[in-house]
Amino acid sequence: MTYLHHTLTIDPATDDVSFKSHSHNMVEVYYFLRGNARFVVEGNIFMLERGNVLVMASGQTHHLLLEPSVAYERMALLIDTAAAPPEYEALSDKIYEGTNLFELDKREQIWFEESFLMITKSAEDMQKNLIYSFASMIFGLLSNKLSHTTEPKVEDDIIKKTVNYINKNLSSELNLEIIANALYCSKVTLNRKFREIMGCTVWEYVVRRRIYSARQRLILGGNISDAYEKSGFNDYSSFFRAYKKVVGISPSEDLKKSQN
Repeated sequence: MTYLHHTLTIDPATDDVSFKSHSHNMVEVYYFLRGNARFVVEGNIFMLERGNVLVMASGQTHHLLLEPSVAYERMALLIDTAAAPPEYEALSDKIYEGTNLFELDKREQIWFEESFLMITKSAEDMQKNLIYSFASMIFGLLSNKLSHTTEPKVEDDIIKKTVNYINKNLSSELNLEIIANALYCSKVTLNRKFREIMGCTVWEYVVRRRIYSARQRLILGGNISDAYEKSGFNDYSSFFRAYKKVVGISPSEDLKKSQN
């Protein structure tokens, strides 16, 4: 499954749900056109300029920090991880490690924008193949830029430490007190700073990361029990409720969909 959209928001409202902290079941290729915006991915903050491309892997939490009085324009391609072209494999590990932002030169920007708009205007029965070819070329292009990527700004080191600690201990017992103690920080301070940068509470992030870890295990292995037990859930009922809330469908429905 793929999605392609080009969106202009004249007066972006900071309470727009699409700008808030979220994650996808898909790989997202985001292309910035204009606005006054910073993009937060897993606690890393990227300053945006026209022609910047951000790639978010499935499950990576991200959101925007916008100046609401400035028009905001972007293009985005979302493609199911299972349908991602082989060229994505060369990027995926680096994306998960925090290499999300890539800069295109003027010639590459023109190619990207003209190709994107051409696909949106093409016949519906042609779009799937065109999007796949476009994605292959994008990921191939970005793979060649891995040695020249932009380092993210770390607004507060405690947030990166928190994200790293959670991601390394997903299958272990986790709660706000355990995490705060491990990082020698008060629970109130940690949760407040985390919400300011990440757009969600520490526990909301833990649940979301566990769900996407379980989803990856589920799709690759096809075993629901193995998926939730190795992702930190103690029982199926809590896993089921969280999965439906985060992914939108039940684990069994998602597995069937991916197999089809």
